Amino acid sequence: MKDDVSLEKVMGTIKNWTEENTNTPTSSLLVSLDDGSFHVGYYAGMGNSDSSPLSKFMPLYQATVEKLYQQGRLVETGRAFTLYPGSHRFKSLVLKN
Repeated sequence: MKDDVSLEKVMGTIKNWTEENTNTPTSSLLVSLDDGSFHVGYYAGMGNSDSSPLSKFMPLYQATVEKLYQQGRLVETGRAFTLYPGSHRFKSLVLKN
């Protein structure tokens, strides 16, 4: 069975990744300050976090995030941070309507 992903589903996922919800650990959309790549950060359990490059997702995710970022609809927010020693420096992204 082929995995078809619609733009509507991708936008819904991006909205979930960019919501500011401090009550539950959820995935978040990040931009690397080191090389400009996009990542999805997530809670890995036992107080640890990690990330996966967006390039590992279906191509529509990467293309949509890049376009939204170039249009200024995805905006960097907060202070730069690392997920663990030696990781990229990241900033969170928020989707502006």
